[in-house]
Amino acid sequence: MAAPPNRPVGADGRPLTPEEQADLEHAQVVEQARNSRRWAYFATFVAFLAAAAAAVSLALLLAEDQSQGRGGASRSSVRDLQDDVSKLEDQVDSAREGSRDAEGSVDSLSSRIDDLESEVQSAAQNADGPDESTQREIADLSEDVQQLQEDVDRVGRQAEAGSGGASP
Repeated sequence: MAAPPNRPVGADGRPLTPEEQADLEHAQVVEQARNSRRWAYFATFVAFLAAAAAAVSLALLLAEDQSQGRGGASRSSVRDLQDDVSKLEDQVDSAREGSRDAEGSVDSLSSRIDDLESEVQSAAQNADGPDESTQREIADLSEDVQQLQEDVDRVGRQAEAGSGGASP
């Protein structure tokens, strides 16, 4: 028996039932949400490391200046260091905001997954398969997951750019 067009088939070659198809899509969405969450945590960790590296660099620079017998830093040096610290703080804040946005998106996806599960259960009880509304929800959820992945990638690039340009 051939599967209808656009309908996935199982390992045994038979078309998946609407319940099996919904379970498969649910598992894929859950995995995408987990991956997005991991990237958000990674971006936060990288931002923290960048801030810590900047603080250590600043401390070493100040210790080196003192060990060379210099009486004090010039005003322009202090302003430059303050500007560098301010830029790094802005980058860390940006990475944290991106992380919060990603976590908010993950929470939103989790609630939509719960809604989708309840719709799938109701569709399974009706034995008619997913209705148009459910299919639209699945499409919207997939778009949200894609957007979340792009946001996490953007935060990762920002964190990498922040740690790459953090030399005093």
